Amino acid sequence: MGNARHAKAEYGPLGTTGGETVDGSGRTCYFLTMRPENEPGGQRSFIEEARRRQIIAAAVEVLADEGYGRATLARIAQQAGISKGVISYHFDGKDDLMRQVVIQLFVAGAEFMGPRLAEQHSATDVLRTYIASNLEYIKEQRRFLGAMVEVVLNLRNPDGTPAFSPSDGEKEMLAPLAGILRDGQESGEFSTDFDATIMARLIRDAIDGAAGRAARDPDLDLDAHAELMVRTFLAAVQPSPRDSAHPAPSEDTDD
Repeated sequence: MGNARHAKAEYGPLGTTGGETVDGSGRTCYFLTMRPENEPGGQRSFIEEARRRQIIAAAVEVLADEGYGRATLARIAQQAGISKGVISYHFDGKDDLMRQVVIQLFVAGAEFMGPRLAEQHSATDVLRTYIASNLEYIKEQRRFLGAMVEVVLNLRNPDGTPAFSPSDGEKEMLAPLAGILRDGQESGEFSTDFDATIMARLIRDAIDGAAGRAARDPDLDLDAHAELMVRTFLAAVQPSPRDSAHPAPSEDTDD
């Protein structure tokens, strides 16, 4: 898959990381992971992490069923079958817990997609799997997605501004996908007649658009969306006769 890269990039306020690594075969693997923040070296005990996930899962259920306004710490504690004090031990109030709900959606997505991506042997297969597994994860996590939407629409900073904005972590979210596309260009699998960052943005916009629609429409056929999305974007990146005469321009993403 071209030259292996080892860079990792922060997801900004979401607290997750996106990056690339190399497995034992020398292939580049694209993944999303979480770096815990409350322990030295970013490590939590297994029990502590399990408890946090239990609380987040309870918060998701309350958010999905009753909405943000009713998702109090007391109600979430009741849902989890624990005391409110246990939540306060693991999270710094409701706002912190709500942020972690959003983070956990990305973490769980990484855990779902990562092994599937690592099994692929070409840029074409990685791109196909990236799109298909992303939509499959959205399909399986509609309630989690609905809970995240509740948080994103309602959580506010102390000054009243939204805690999350559409641009949060955009560059970092695009970087691994753009890396897949560049690998394909370098290996000759993909056309060089497109900018990898722009194409990555188009793919992410399509995936995120499907996610937003799925949150509003429980009957949305995500399998059909995934199939058509894969066919559309694989066709878009195929080599063309223009490639050798017109190398792709590079978009400056440092601004």
